Amino acid sequence: MKKTIALALSVVLVLISFSCIAQTEDFPRFVTIQEWLDAKGECGDCMLLLKVTQILNPVLAVAADDTGTINLFSGNGEDSMIINFMSDECPQEGAILVIANPRYNEYEGTVEMADWTVLRVMRDPTISTEE
Repeated sequence: MKKTIALALSVVLVLISFSCIAQTEDFPRFVTIQEWLDAKGECGDCMLLLKVTQILNPVLAVAADDTGTINLFSGNGEDSMIINFMSDECPQEGAILVIANPRYNEYEGTVEMADWTVLRVMRDPTISTEE
Protein backbone atom coordinates (compact mmCIF):
# COMPACT_ATOMS: atom_id res chain seq x y z
CA MET A 1 0.00 0.00 0.00
CA LYS A 2 2.82 2.40 0.91
CA LYS A 3 4.51 1.70 -2.44
CA THR A 4 1.29 2.47 -4.30
CA ILE A 5 0.86 5.77 -2.46
CA ALA A 6 4.52 6.69 -3.09
CA LEU A 7 4.15 5.84 -6.78
CA ALA A 8 0.94 7.88 -7.04
CA LEU A 9 2.61 10.86 -5.34
CA SER A 10 5.60 10.56 -7.68
CA VAL A 11 3.33 10.59 -10.72
CA VAL A 12 1.45 13.62 -9.39
CA LEU A 13 4.72 15.49 -8.75
CA VAL A 14 5.98 14.70 -12.25
CA LEU A 15 2.72 15.92 -13.80
CA ILE A 16 2.83 19.12 -11.72
CA SER A 17 6.43 19.80 -12.79
CA PHE A 18 5.52 19.34 -16.47
CA SER A 19 2.56 21.66 -15.98
CA CYS A 20 4.82 24.31 -14.42
CA ILE A 21 7.29 24.03 -17.29
CA ALA A 22 4.48 24.42 -19.84
CA GLN A 23 3.13 27.49 -18.02
CA THR A 24 6.49 29.27 -17.98
CA GLU A 25 6.34 29.56 -21.75
CA ASP A 26 3.53 32.10 -21.31
CA PHE A 27 5.92 34.51 -19.62
CA PRO A 28 8.01 37.00 -21.60
CA ARG A 29 11.26 35.55 -22.87
CA PHE A 30 14.23 37.01 -24.64
CA VAL A 31 14.70 36.15 -28.30
CA THR A 32 17.28 37.24 -30.84
CA ILE A 33 16.59 39.13 -34.05
CA GLN A 34 17.15 35.94 -36.04
CA GLU A 35 14.73 33.94 -33.88
CA TRP A 36 12.16 36.71 -34.24
CA LEU A 37 12.63 36.78 -38.03
CA ASP A 38 12.44 32.98 -38.30
CA ALA A 39 9.13 33.09 -36.39
CA LYS A 40 7.92 36.04 -38.53
CA GLY A 41 7.27 37.95 -35.32
CA GLU A 42 5.15 35.16 -33.83
CA CYS A 43 7.22 34.74 -30.69
CA GLY A 44 4.38 35.13 -28.23
CA ASP A 45 5.17 37.42 -25.34
CA CYS A 46 8.80 38.10 -26.20
CA MET A 47 11.47 40.70 -25.58
CA LEU A 48 14.62 41.67 -27.46
CA LEU A 49 17.85 43.24 -26.25
CA LEU A 50 19.03 45.56 -29.03
CA LYS A 51 21.72 48.20 -29.50
CA VAL A 52 20.85 51.33 -31.50
CA THR A 53 23.59 51.46 -34.14
CA GLN A 54 22.33 54.29 -36.34
CA ILE A 55 19.55 56.87 -36.28
CA LEU A 56 18.28 57.38 -39.82
CA ASN A 57 15.59 59.99 -39.19
CA PRO A 58 13.28 61.04 -36.32
CA VAL A 59 11.14 57.89 -36.56
CA LEU A 60 13.55 55.25 -37.86
CA ALA A 61 16.68 53.75 -36.34
CA VAL A 62 18.82 50.71 -37.01
CA ALA A 63 19.30 48.29 -34.11
CA ALA A 64 21.39 45.16 -33.81
CA ASP A 65 22.19 42.16 -31.69
CA ASP A 66 24.68 39.33 -32.20
CA THR A 67 22.48 37.70 -34.86
CA GLY A 68 21.67 40.61 -37.16
CA THR A 69 20.29 44.10 -37.68
CA ILE A 70 16.78 45.41 -38.07
CA ASN A 71 15.08 48.76 -38.64
CA LEU A 72 13.05 50.02 -35.69
CA PHE A 73 10.08 52.04 -36.89
CA SER A 74 9.05 54.10 -33.89
CA GLY A 75 5.29 53.98 -34.18
CA ASN A 76 2.21 53.04 -36.09
CA GLY A 77 1.26 56.45 -37.43
CA GLU A 78 -0.53 57.73 -34.35
CA ASP A 79 1.12 60.83 -32.91
CA SER A 80 0.98 59.38 -29.40
CA MET A 81 2.97 56.33 -30.52
CA ILE A 82 5.73 58.10 -32.45
CA ILE A 83 9.13 58.19 -30.80
CA ASN A 84 11.40 60.96 -32.04
CA PHE A 85 14.87 59.39 -32.09
CA MET A 86 16.43 62.79 -32.65
CA SER A 87 15.04 64.37 -29.48
CA ASP A 88 17.20 64.74 -26.39
CA GLU A 89 14.97 62.49 -24.25
CA CYS A 90 15.08 59.53 -26.62
CA PRO A 91 17.60 56.74 -27.04
CA GLN A 92 20.68 57.88 -28.92
CA GLU A 93 23.16 55.87 -30.98
CA GLY A 94 24.86 53.34 -28.74
CA ALA A 95 21.89 53.00 -26.39
CA ILE A 96 20.80 49.50 -25.46
CA LEU A 97 17.05 48.92 -25.56
CA VAL A 98 14.92 46.21 -24.03
CA ILE A 99 11.83 46.11 -26.24
CA ALA A 100 8.72 44.00 -25.95
CA ASN A 101 6.29 42.48 -28.42
CA PRO A 102 7.47 43.98 -31.70
CA ARG A 103 5.10 43.51 -34.60
CA TYR A 104 6.36 41.95 -37.82
CA ASN A 105 5.70 44.40 -40.63
CA GLU A 106 4.43 42.14 -43.39
CA TYR A 107 4.99 44.86 -45.98
CA GLU A 108 8.63 45.37 -45.04
CA GLY A 109 9.34 41.71 -44.23
CA THR A 110 12.72 41.03 -42.74
CA VAL A 111 13.66 44.70 -42.68
CA GLU A 112 11.48 46.27 -40.01
CA MET A 113 10.01 45.94 -36.54
CA ALA A 114 6.99 48.09 -35.80
CA ASP A 115 4.76 48.90 -32.81
CA TRP A 116 7.24 47.80 -30.18
CA THR A 117 7.32 48.94 -26.57
CA VAL A 118 10.46 50.18 -24.83
CA LEU A 119 10.76 48.50 -21.44
CA ARG A 120 14.16 49.87 -20.57
CA VAL A 121 16.90 52.09 -22.01
CA MET A 122 20.47 51.50 -20.89
CA ARG A 123 23.72 53.23 -21.71
CA ASP A 124 26.34 51.14 -23.50
CA PRO A 125 29.09 50.59 -20.89
CA THR A 126 31.75 50.53 -23.61
CA ILE A 127 31.03 54.13 -24.65
CA SER A 128 32.79 56.76 -22.53
CA THR A 129 30.79 59.83 -21.53
CA GLU A 130 33.90 61.79 -20.54
CA GLU A 131 35.30 64.33 -22.96
